Amino acid sequence: MNTNISFFRAIQSKRIIASLLTSFLVSTTAHTTAAPPAPYGPVPTANQTKWHQMEYYGLICYGLNTYTGQEWGYGDVSPKLFNPSDLDTDQWARVARDAGMKGLILVAKHHDGFCLWPSKTTDYTVASSPWKDGKGDVLADLSASCKKYGLKLGVYISPWDRNHSEYGKPAYIKDYHEQWREVLTHYGEIFEVWFDGANGGTGYYGGAREKRSIPKDYYQYEKVYQLIKKHQPQTIFFGHEFTEDACRWVGNEKGVAGTTNWCRYTDIKQYNPKKYGIGEKDGQHWIPAEADTTILHPKKWYYNPKSSPRTLSNFVDLYYTTVGRNASFNLGLSIGPDGRIPERDARAMLAQKKQLDRELTTNLAKQAIITTSNIREKHPDYAPGNLLSPDLKSYWASDDGVSTAHVTLEFKQPTRFNRLVLQEHIPLGQRVHRFTLETWQKQGWVQTTEGTTIGYKRILRFPAVQSSKVRVQFETDAPCLAISHIGLYNAPAIMTEPKLASNRDGKVTIIGPKGAEIHYALNQGAFQLYQKPFTLPLGGRVRSYAYDPASKLKTDIVQQTFGLPKTNWKVISSSFANEGAAGINRVIDGDSKSMWHTHGKGGRVPPPHWFIIDLGKTHSLSGFLAMPRHDGSSIGLVDRYSLHVSDDGKDWKLASSGEFSNIKNNPIEQEVSFQKPQRARYVKWVAERAVDGNSCAALCEFGLLAKPSDSISD
Repeated sequence: MNTNISFFRAIQSKRIIASLLTSFLVSTTAHTTAAPPAPYGPVPTANQTKWHQMEYYGLICYGLNTYTGQEWGYGDVSPKLFNPSDLDTDQWARVARDAGMKGLILVAKHHDGFCLWPSKTTDYTVASSPWKDGKGDVLADLSASCKKYGLKLGVYISPWDRNHSEYGKPAYIKDYHEQWREVLTHYGEIFEVWFDGANGGTGYYGGAREKRSIPKDYYQYEKVYQLIKKHQPQTIFFGHEFTEDACRWVGNEKGVAGTTNWCRYTDIKQYNPKKYGIGEKDGQHWIPAEADTTILHPKKWYYNPKSSPRTLSNFVDLYYTTVGRNASFNLGLSIGPDGRIPERDARAMLAQKKQLDRELTTNLAKQAIITTSNIREKHPDYAPGNLLSPDLKSYWASDDGVSTAHVTLEFKQPTRFNRLVLQEHIPLGQRVHRFTLETWQKQGWVQTTEGTTIGYKRILRFPAVQSSKVRVQFETDAPCLAISHIGLYNAPAIMTEPKLASNRDGKVTIIGPKGAEIHYALNQGAFQLYQKPFTLPLGGRVRSYAYDPASKLKTDIVQQTFGLPKTNWKVISSSFANEGAAGINRVIDGDSKSMWHTHGKGGRVPPPHWFIIDLGKTHSLSGFLAMPRHDGSSIGLVDRYSLHVSDDGKDWKLASSGEFSNIKNNPIEQEVSFQKPQRARYVKWVAERAVDGNSCAALCEFGLLAKPSDSISD
């Protein structure tokens, strides 16, 4: 072996004596081979290692929900509603590839039971739609498109089926398993299968229109696992039923993994969203996290004209809170009614890719001389130069017994950077529980930032620093360290978008980046320069962006809907007023963080619960806003509601009723539009039911929408 060539290929520099000395010491070691570190704890399978390297892929959300505006369809919508004018899976795959994704997972059947392939187990499929005269197959089309554009294909089949007449009974399980067999044997290689946690509840169920519960182990997941392994042995399993070749939900739908995030886990079946986000240091199985969220904001999985794609800064943040925190990033893509990714969404995806390329393409560490405090048996196979190699199969390792060691990077001249990228050699397990980044300043070594776990990949962002010497120190409880990559980057800044807020009296304030101009528009009106807060007498939608004349940079447009001013509103009656910090007036105090709930001195009082508001005068109402509790707890989250209106507070008529779909995992402000305007002075809102049968109801803020107006007042 020519150890000098191996070593210097990674170092890429021969100009510093220290580098030559290190090479000499390594190459003259008496060892011709060195024992690699022993695996530490559970390690990823070959399938999981390939999955880790994908990093970023999409979840295609498309079906009857696209045309109804629902997130969780009831299962009673006619398949004839599915008739896209320009369904183009090539466009889906092309946009995904160009945006940096490595695969696409199709929601082939959601909770409404509608199948995007012509399953023989049910008539509720694309075969019963007018699209392609009932001869279409979305899954087959996407499979071909993924192959064409070099992407991997995944599949989601909801176990809950709100259409199937036999759901909750043994007969349904036969059909559910057969649906998996159909998909596994007819559509090519599948890289990931998705199992949703939604299980049972109200539904159409073949016309029964009732609530159904399921017993434990109803889906017989062990048989599903064996079926999938038989036909698709390379597949990764997403869900909380599997421990081999599996990945876990990160515990939220925000696209945010824990800053500490172990790939190890033990009892994955025990529901614990907080623990899902951080893993377990001593977990018995390798079950890494997958972080999912949507391209739309406010977050909607299915197409919704009231939501917009995420802004650039928010979109870029998601990469750092997912991939940058040792999780894979699964982005929900909402297909439009025409059957294509909307152009606005495609532009946002490509802008994110372009920005990340700006931030993370030039690894400044390659310009430095790299040394370490220890090299495993002083052998070139584990030399520090491996940290700069693009081949993640190579790595730097310390001797056994060396659980704390550091890497030093020395530059020819002071170098500015604001990103640190680290990767462990995960085929041997996850080891590091703490690391620090230090820079050499006039007074000596100064800590710039620190972190805990690394795993497959960890990226830290911090205010830019400049130094000619950088040191990264690692700590582990394992016998030794095994680090595969280190990177330093100087990412260009992104302008942050303006933030919009309104108080109880309807006064809107917009805050933007320092030194930037703020522009805003009301509803669909023209943009104008923001100079001071203004009041919307009838509420409305405000759009805004920031512009920096010096740099010529401009942010994406953000928008927010505001309800009627609440200056003269009064809660005149309620089923449970509560008191103090949880009193009923919290629902109209203009503070989305305060909360009314029905947990009083005598304990929790279960729903239904209601309150009546006197608006002070009659308004023409077009809808309402409801902000659920969003403090991390699901206790009291209302998932079924009704709203009633009255002219006199005595005679009431129903204006709206329905379900807040997926509210437990997506506790964002709910905007509900009435089918027709309602004139009323009094409004009665009813919390009909809370999630998981909770014996409590809670709400942070309630608002009402009126016909939009472009008028403002000072």
